[in-house]
Amino acid sequence: MSTKTCPSCGADVPEAAPRCKHCFHDFTEVPQRSSSGLMGLLGLIAAMAVVGAIFFYLMRENQASEHIVVDKETTSIIFTTKYADRTETDRISFNDVAKVEMIVGGDIATFEVYVVTLSGESHMVNQSKEKTLRGYAEHIAAVMDKPFVERSVKRGFGGPTEDRVVPAPSSVSGAAPKKSE
Repeated sequence: MSTKTCPSCGADVPEAAPRCKHCFHDFTEVPQRSSSGLMGLLGLIAAMAVVGAIFFYLMRENQASEHIVVDKETTSIIFTTKYADRTETDRISFNDVAKVEMIVGGDIATFEVYVVTLSGESHMVNQSKEKTLRGYAEHIAAVMDKPFVERSVKRGFGGPTEDRVVPAPSSVSGAAPKKSE
C-alpha cells in the first residue's frame, strides 16, 4: 500500500484517503493560487505616478509671486501676479474702494488687510501671521482717504464679531488736543 505525506501535519496517510486521519486535512481541496501582488504593486505605482503628476502640475501653475502696490500717483491699487508662463495684472481705482478693512483672526492669517470695493468685492492686500498690520492698514486708508474698519473674528466659544470703525483722515479735525496743566 502506497502512502503520501500530509502537507499540514507531515504524517504518512494512505494514497487513496480523501482526508488525513490525524489532522483531517482535505486532499481533494484545490489549493488557492495566491496572487503574487505584482498587479497590485503596479496599480499602486501607477496611482502614485498620477497623483505625483497632478501635484507637480498644480505646483507649477500655482507657483506665483504676487506684488501689490498702493500707488498714490495713479490713485489705484495694482495687483501683479507672475506665474511660470504668464503675468496677470489687475487695477482698482481709489474711487472704486469703499473702505479698508483689517481682520484679526482671519481664515488665511492672523492679520489680514482687505480693500472692499463699492460693489462689495474684497481684495486682500496684505497678510501676516506674526505681527499686526494695523499701521499698514491705517496708512493705506489715509493714502486713499477711505474709512478704516478693524474687525475681530472670534473663534471658539461662539463669541460675537466686533467691528471698530476709524474715520477717514479727512474727516478728523486737525486740532491737536490741549494739554492740561
